[in-house]
Amino acid sequence: MGVKKRNKKFTFKEVVTGKFLTNEWFTGNRIFLAVIFSMLISNITLRYKSEKVIRNMIALEDSIIDLRSKSISIAADVMKLSRQSVIIDRVKKSGIDLETSKEPPHKIYVDK
Repeated sequence: MGVKKRNKKFTFKEVVTGKFLTNEWFTGNRIFLAVIFSMLISNITLRYKSEKVIRNMIALEDSIIDLRSKSISIAADVMKLSRQSVIIDRVKKSGIDLETSKEPPHKIYVDK
């Protein structure tokens, strides 16, 4: 007759002192446990890195929105400054004696 193995449960004292690590099952599967432990550590590390990348992406998206609104407001200001009436007023204020042309522009054709 075969010898029956007793499924021994670990006591709290064995867990605290570390005696359960000398058990036959732990010594036989220490490579497997090391692989599991290394996979857990790499999973935690990758999760933290991905959260950091996501936070960085959100911050960059917010800055893009701010920069886009600044760009639109600057473009609107430039459009206001390039109006003919604004240019005429600025020329008059600067004291330059210029007048707008009464004749429309002509195309100049050059024979090659």
